Parts: sequence; C-alpha cells; structure tokens
Amino acid sequence: MAGYQPGRIPAMPTVAGLLNALDTIAPPELAYPDDPIGLQVGRKSDVFEKAVVALDVSPAAIDHAVSVDATVIVAHHAPIYHPVRSLAGDGFQAQVLRAAIRANLAILVAHTNWDAAPGGVNDTLASMLSLSDVAPFGDDVNTQVFKLSVFVPIGETDRLIDALADAGAGGLGLYKRCAFYAKGTGTFEPQDGASPAIGNVGSRERVEEMRVEMRVPGAIKNVVEKALLQAHPYEEPAYDFWEVSSTPASLGRMGDLPEAMLFGDLRNYVDQALGSRCELFGKLERKVKRIGVVGGSGGDFWTRARLAGCDVLLTGECRHHEALEAAESGFALIEAGHYHTEHPGMVSLAERLRETVSAEFFVYEPPTGRCGRSDA
Repeated sequence: MAGYQPGRIPAMPTVAGLLNALDTIAPPELAYPDDPIGLQVGRKSDVFEKAVVALDVSPAAIDHAVSVDATVIVAHHAPIYHPVRSLAGDGFQAQVLRAAIRANLAILVAHTNWDAAPGGVNDTLASMLSLSDVAPFGDDVNTQVFKLSVFVPIGETDRLIDALADAGAGGLGLYKRCAFYAKGTGTFEPQDGASPAIGNVGSRERVEEMRVEMRVPGAIKNVVEKALLQAHPYEEPAYDFWEVSSTPASLGRMGDLPEAMLFGDLRNYVDQALGSRCELFGKLERKVKRIGVVGGSGGDFWTRARLAGCDVLLTGECRHHEALEAAESGFALIEAGHYHTEHPGMVSLAERLRETVSAEFFVYEPPTGRCGRSDA
C-alpha cells in the first residue's frame, strides 16, 4: 500500500475519506438533479486498503473485487437508480446488491458529476482522440452553491455541525466540516399549541445561541435541509439558504481533430484510438474537423453540438430517431459504444484516486463480449 505523502489522506483511509476525495475530484454539484451519486452501499466509518474502480457493478465486478481483497467498488453507473422495494428474487439488481452485501463491499458512485468534471469521462475522450482547443459545450447543469445560516443553542453547536457535515455541507477541497459561528442572543415567545425545547408557552425567552454558517452545494440542498430539521433541537428552527453562486456546467467537450478528414475516414481513426467498432450516421464524403464528444448515451446532444460549431458528435450510443434527425439535418453522428466511450474515464478516475488516497486501486475490465466490449 502506498505510504503517506504530504497532502494525501492518511494510511488506512475510511470510506468517508474516500467519499470526500471523490467529491473533490468529481464535485457533486456537477451532477444532474436526482442523479443517485455518492455512497449507495456500506458505512462511512469502515476503513479499507483496496478498492476496485469499474464502469458497472456487476456480479463479475464483485467477484473481481473479492479476488483482490478489495472492500470498496467505485462505479460510474449506480446499482440503485430508483428506490428498491425488495431484494427478493432472481432479478439482476437484487442479485448484485445481495452479492455486494455478502462480500461486505461499500459501493460509491460518480456518474454525471464525473462526466462533467475536469479530467473526467469527456475530457479523457478528448485526450484519447488528440483533440486540440478543447472546450465545454452544452450548459447542461446549473451548479448552484448556497450558504446556510442557522441559529442553534450554544450547547448544541457541535452536534448540529456534525449532522450537517455528514449530510455534505461544509466541504472545501480536501477539508470537511468547514463552518463559521458567532455568539449572540435569540429571543422568542412560544404560543398555544407549541412544544418548545426551551422555555414555556406564553413566556418570552432569551437564549444564548450560535449563528452557524456553512457552504452547501445545490445538488444536496434538500438533503442538508432534512438533516438540519432532524438534528436541530428546536421545534421550529430559524435558518436561511442564500444562493452565493450559480454557474452553468457542461457534460460535453469539443475540440479539433489533428487534421480535417472525410467523415467516412473518421471511423478508423476513432476505432484505433478507442479500440471500438464505430457506426457512422451522415454523409461519408463530408469533411469534418471540429468534433464534440459525450460518453455513454449522448445522442440527444447532437443539436447542442451543432449549435456550438461542431461538424460531428461522437457518443457511445444514440436512438434511431436521433441518428436519423442528425443525418437528415446535414450533421454527422458517430456511435462508438457505451463501454468504449466511458471505460477510459474510469481508468482516469483510478489514477486520480491513487494520487489522492493512500490505498490500492484496481481497474475492473470485463472480458471481451461483456458490457458492450468487443475486439477492435
């Protein structure tokens, strides 16, 4: 196991420490709304020495994790996307989750936040294709950041800050639980029907309180608010969320090919770079130079790519109507496979985690013929 280096998480990191590192590399505010990222299985308090980075959480990926004595899987695709009502039966999801629990594996997910993050899935694609003048396109996610201000009795300050930090508030780079607080006096008068934690109905109260302020990514604002209401001792706590920044973020990347080429010749260029077998949609004799890339299922990005000045969009897979509309509109689409456009980004993620976390990270690569992978 790699030794401690300045700026790295100490040896024998916890799942919580890995989650914090992952949030720094792929900030949760870059994720699409309701994208189920973060810790899905396991406990934050668990320590680990080895982890597997995989595109998917499959029985084979779990077997691989067990074979290398890993206790964590970091995945791109979430095994739990919608609420699970039961783990009974022989369904794929139930089998995967039961196997993960039996193996005592923690599962962490970085999905659209890693697609959009600097150095993520789509930056990796652009690099593999040797694109120049790379820039984002699309403005798909509005990355809001809020400041939370809440008033709490002095004796409850640490407990409330802990609860808010556990929900994701107060993160700054590799630091967590970042908060500012200042002492003051709060006053209130409980009315009939109230159940005050301090004082009595009808009596005017004055309480020494702390005003606590913490940073909250917009993607987890509702989660943090729920944690506040559960942890705060008051029946009706006083708090506010202030939006302090709002910046459009993009999943897609675009850049120039090393040289202009016929669209029909682009197939071999991409297949050699990605190890894929591409499908082309558009006029093969058309010259292309500027290309947009969106890993995975990005066929619906073609109109945004065209508006951004791209000649062609490369993605993992697209729907029939998307390919038809793009080709008939004079644009061009190239479909390189979900696996081949996203797996390289997971290799990049493993490299980033090795630089940050004092643990061993293995990349799971499914055998040929599985998970959309084929021989070039």
